[in-house]
Amino acid sequence: MNKTKTPTVDKVTFPLRLPPTMYKKIRAKVNEIKENENYAYSINDFLTEIIEKGLKEKKQ
Repeated sequence: MNKTKTPTVDKVTFPLRLPPTMYKKIRAKVNEIKENENYAYSINDFLTEIIEKGLKEKKQ
């Protein structure tokens, strides 16, 4: 279980390939958030938030 309350067995994974420059930008942003707000924040958390936000905006 994680903070989303989704059992690991029910999670869906998919590979994501990013160019090195994009990965470095994402990693820098995540490290900034980790230092200032949430030490447990991860790149997966960041990408999940972006996807969820995009899906919510698309529904509206």
